[in-house]
Amino acid sequence: MQSRTGRHAHRQREQARAAVAEPTDALATANIVLPSSGVDSPSLFTGEVPVELGRARPEVVVRLAALIRRGTDR
Repeated sequence: MQSRTGRHAHRQREQARAAVAEPTDALATANIVLPSSGVDSPSLFTGEVPVELGRARPEVVVRLAALIRRGTDR
C-alpha cells in the first residue's frame, strides 16, 4: 500500500507529465520541437515536480517567440 505522501508525489508527477504534453503537442502543430523537455526531480522543499522545458537551438527559440507573438496579436 502506498503512503499518503507517495500518492501525493505520484499525482504531482502525473500532473507534471500532463503539463509537458500540453506545449509539446501545441508546438508540434507548428513543427517546433523542444527535445529536452520533461519532468524534473521533485523539490525537496515543496514536493512539487517542476516541468523542464529544456534547451533549444537559437533558431527554434526565435520560431517559438514568433509563434507566441502571433498568438497574442503582438
